[in-house]
Amino acid sequence: MGAHWKREKVQDHKFDFINVDDFIDNSCWRQFRYMLVFLVIIRGILVYCSDIFTAVNLWTNTNPNSFTKPTDGELDLGIGGIKLSMIVYKYLFTGCIVLGLLLLALDIRRASGIIASRDISYAFTSQIAARYYTVRSYPHYCFFAEIDNSKKFVDNVAFFVFFTFRNWKRLLLADAPRQLINMTMLYQAFKGHLDRTFFRWNDYIGHELLKQIALGAMMFTVTVFIFNMLSFIAAVCMYIPLVSHIQGNLKEYCCYKIDKR
Repeated sequence: MGAHWKREKVQDHKFDFINVDDFIDNSCWRQFRYMLVFLVIIRGILVYCSDIFTAVNLWTNTNPNSFTKPTDGELDLGIGGIKLSMIVYKYLFTGCIVLGLLLLALDIRRASGIIASRDISYAFTSQIAARYYTVRSYPHYCFFAEIDNSKKFVDNVAFFVFFTFRNWKRLLLADAPRQLINMTMLYQAFKGHLDRTFFRWNDYIGHELLKQIALGAMMFTVTVFIFNMLSFIAAVCMYIPLVSHIQGNLKEYCCYKIDKR
């Protein structure tokens, strides 16, 4: 016997028939969360800027990873004596960044079609479309926040898993290969200082600004990747029990819940 939500007919809704001004919430908490949206967007832009800066630094610097001291044109990954050619690392790193930008371009293209359709459920489930409406006006953010304001644990889990899985291609294909290498390189760079009570950044990295920025950018993107990967692992663990409970397609379930609200 299928889930009851599949048999229930819910009308699709469009922004043409909704007055988002009716959902405005001027509470301090709602406005604070609205500001956080811009911080998340800025973080995303900084990640792309860091990636592009690191890629340019790799190809313009004869010794781009001097803080890991590569020898004979190879990087020692510190895993069973495995070494990676510097030229392979350059192409791998740059290729992952290009792939990430291509995936972003495809997402923007899909989001453009969703925005043109003015469909509410599709806009809510598209990260780029939702942020477009959110940045466009505070009432749109309040409207989306009202949709997301569910007191049901299952619905919260469903939305978390759905939105986490939306970025699996970028996470596993564009981010994981280069960030795993970056993590081993950072470990080598700092392993000699892990037992110290205080770490003097300039004493080890030096006073060269470009070198400091390169290492800082690498640490920033690795930190973001670790957080995203932990979220993805949590979503994977929740997926099978969730699908067993809703007895249907996750995207259809999320769109149904959005239209119903």
